[in-house]
Amino acid sequence: MSPSSYAQDKKPRKPGIPTASMGDIAFLIIIFFMVTSVFSRDKGLKMVLPADSTRIPRSNLLPVLVNEEGMVRVGADSVPVSVHEVRGLVSGKLRQNPDMAIALRVSRRAPYHVMIEVFDQLKLAKAPRISLVPVQDKKGG
Repeated sequence: MSPSSYAQDKKPRKPGIPTASMGDIAFLIIIFFMVTSVFSRDKGLKMVLPADSTRIPRSNLLPVLVNEEGMVRVGADSVPVSVHEVRGLVSGKLRQNPDMAIALRVSRRAPYHVMIEVFDQLKLAKAPRISLVPVQDKKGG
């Protein structure tokens, strides 16, 4: 067989990129990004917990209640108020009694955004002590 006939029997090959090490390269890139990535963590509500549990007299405790419909009450026997009125009412109570502590009592079925808005209003009123207390609903929840 002559060299010219050998060249004619061979089919022409298409040019290509060798992919034998593509899996290794992809694996190394995944490891690189896993090692160098920074995952953000939810911060949550920043609250400073006391070192010891102290008893607060009932006269120094102001309940702020949020029911399952999202209605807000400031004080145990008060009428419902809007979320934006909470800041003014609490500020007035804190001026009367600077040792006042706020007990934010929220129904487990209350809208989440209402609880956050009320909490923000308490922070804006510069309440030094806020206790967040979930309330067990009467309907078995």
